[in-house]
Amino acid sequence: MMTGRETIVLAVVLMLSATSAGAQSLPQGLTFEQEEDTLVIRRPKREVNDYTTIGFEYGVTRNAMMFNPDFKQSPFITPGYYGVTFTKNCRMMNMFPYFALQVGLFYGQEGYRFKENEETGYIYTQENATQAIMKTVEVPVLAQFHADMTHFKAYLLAGPYAGYRLNIDRVDQNPADEFKNAFTDYEKRFEYGLHGGVGFSLIFAPVEFNVTLRTRYGLSNIWQPDYYSQYYYRFGHPFDFMLTAGISFQLTKRYGKTKAMLKKEAYKAVYEPEDTTK
Repeated sequence: MMTGRETIVLAVVLMLSATSAGAQSLPQGLTFEQEEDTLVIRRPKREVNDYTTIGFEYGVTRNAMMFNPDFKQSPFITPGYYGVTFTKNCRMMNMFPYFALQVGLFYGQEGYRFKENEETGYIYTQENATQAIMKTVEVPVLAQFHADMTHFKAYLLAGPYAGYRLNIDRVDQNPADEFKNAFTDYEKRFEYGLHGGVGFSLIFAPVEFNVTLRTRYGLSNIWQPDYYSQYYYRFGHPFDFMLTAGISFQLTKRYGKTKAMLKKEAYKAVYEPEDTTK
């Protein structure tokens, strides 16, 4: 077993040999520390840069509504949920590195499907239709909190969204012809609410493969609340889940020195050289 002095001598020899001519250099930033009679070689911790990505997603939507008063309904699945995202990794309050801001543009569906009340046998209809599917566009602005490893990242998403209902398709029970593919005066087309999600990425720079489970809850009513009665208001709020898979491309470097960092170092070397006379 080496003594403490022998351990320190070995560390010095290793560092000198790593920089000597003809020797194979050690990884940049490698440090040596002595813990009792053991020589510990530590590698520098890699921090994530403030890098940006652009991503594309595709998935399916589980459609449902939150109604008041409650109407019996059956959630249903629709394909064709498309999205493009722009994500900027940055430090929250210039302190916490594992944070990002994400802005997205998504095209998909939302809607409802009423079912029979088992106690009464009655099926509620809206404009003589038991189901309505609405095509929508939405823009979520989300905070992302992530935990990073070299080739893996897990993340949480949360934030507001705003959207617009492009069209409506009513089916079943012979819906009224004039409103089969048209909105009524009491139905709202603009919407807003909360958007969130959880997911993970497999990372092989400069490409990231993402899987995300998203949810959205509309805070705006789909109807004018007094359309049915001035005394008994009715409310409907979208409450959907979206499962997507996608690919993202890193526009700047996730690890290592970026062009901006190298330019800053070059500027300091030329215009702010260190005083070696002290």
